[in-house]
Order: sequence, then C-alpha cells, then structure tokens
Amino acid sequence: MVGHDRVLSAARLILRGFLLINVAAGVLFAVAILVSFPMSGALLARLTYKYGPTMDVAAIVWGMRLLMLASIGAAAVLRRIFLALLAIVDTVRAGDPFTEANAVRLQTIAWGMLVLQVLDLGLGAFTGWARLMRFDFVDWNPSFSGWITVLMLFVLARVFRRGTEMRDDLAMTV
Repeated sequence: MVGHDRVLSAARLILRGFLLINVAAGVLFAVAILVSFPMSGALLARLTYKYGPTMDVAAIVWGMRLLMLASIGAAAVLRRIFLALLAIVDTVRAGDPFTEANAVRLQTIAWGMLVLQVLDLGLGAFTGWARLMRFDFVDWNPSFSGWITVLMLFVLARVFRRGTEMRDDLAMTV
C-alpha cells in the first residue's frame, strides 16, 4: 500500500485547492454576468468614454458576457477533471490504480481537456474579433501542448483499459 506518499498527498491537497479556487471563479463569473445587466449603463458609458462613440460598445459588452459564460462552462469541465484526478490519486494511494474505473476516469479527463481546448479556440476567435473591433484585450496563442495532452490522455486511457483487461485475464489463469 502506497498510503502516505508525499507526492500523492501534495497532489491531493493541490487538487482540493484547485477545486475551491475553481468554484470561486465560477461563482465570480456568474456574479459578474448578473451584475453586468443592472450596471450596463455605467459599463457602456465607461467603454464609450474610453473608445469613443464610433465603437459598438454594446457588442463588446455582450461579447464579454459570452466569454464569462464560456468561463463558467470551463469551470464545470475543470471540476469534473479535478474530481476524476482526485479519484485516481486515491486509487494509487490505496495501491490499486490499474482498474477499469481509472481507465474511464482518464477518458473523462481526456474529453474534458478536449472541451477546454475547443473553448480555448473560442477564446482565440474572441481575441481576433476584439482586435478587429479595436478593443483592448489579451493576446492569444494556440496551445499546441494542450492538444498533445488531449491525445496523450486518450492513449493513456486505452493503455489503462488494456492493462486492466490483461491483469484480469492473468488473474483468471492463475
């Protein structure tokens, strides 16, 4: 039994912290969206003051709301990823990580990462749109390593599934 492995204990603590931060971020995005409606007059006035009357500031505000909504979706996906990873850490701590359940968890994480990569492409599209609108927004670069991670996770899920099958076959022959 692995039990008190420091790396696994640290991973568990970090993942629990990420879960808390993630929930807080999701709630803050939801609050920001809700507050943006009653405060839309002030927000539109501020953006008009900064960018001038020729910019379509209403479109910018709606774009920011959509971006925050996508961020809430990302928070939901991240929650599933963190919970699946926590469950995998627990099976490693218990000494039996090569299970069908962990293969499913890895596949869940892979799908979640794929969704995050697609959302990242949406962020790239928003960044391009903001640039066309001449709206100050952060730079964006595609995440090549993120796409490799997605591929690697799908492959690892298959490795876990096949390893589990082989272990079960071996157990039946002994």
